[in-house]
Amino acid sequence: MSLTFWNPNSVFAGFDDDFFAPVAPSAFHGFPPALTRFKDDTMRHSSPRYEVTENDKQFRLAVDVPGVKEDNMKIELENDGRVLHLFGGRKEKTETSFKEFKFDKRFTLGKNLDTSKLTAHLNDGVLVLTAPKLEKLPPTTQEIPIIRGDAPALMEE
Repeated sequence: MSLTFWNPNSVFAGFDDDFFAPVAPSAFHGFPPALTRFKDDTMRHSSPRYEVTENDKQFRLAVDVPGVKEDNMKIELENDGRVLHLFGGRKEKTETSFKEFKFDKRFTLGKNLDTSKLTAHLNDGVLVLTAPKLEKLPPTTQEIPIIRGDAPALMEE
């Protein structure tokens, strides 16, 4: 797969989703309750759902962002184009006030994607990002000549 959820500070790096399945509270051995609620509905609804599809030529990420206008979200590439950062939100008017829904997701992109050609399309509350995959070149062999004598000095910065 060409995409993974990115969390550089995760205490749980390396655990799969089953780690957060409902279990007895004593199984978490003192973790704060906020860390044990990742699978709770409130947390899931405050974060956009997404679907990843790909084939040999293209990668596609579809993110549900109902009610969010293109002016209220931003997409950035970070870490030399290897991290996709998607954030934004929307406001919803209630009878007496406003509710605000925000999202902020980062995904690590695979090295096999041409991120310079990444595109984003918003239609009917679904943001679709696509990027072509880099063409796989056949392995090459290059002969390196051996020169008799001293090697050049290391270049200074």
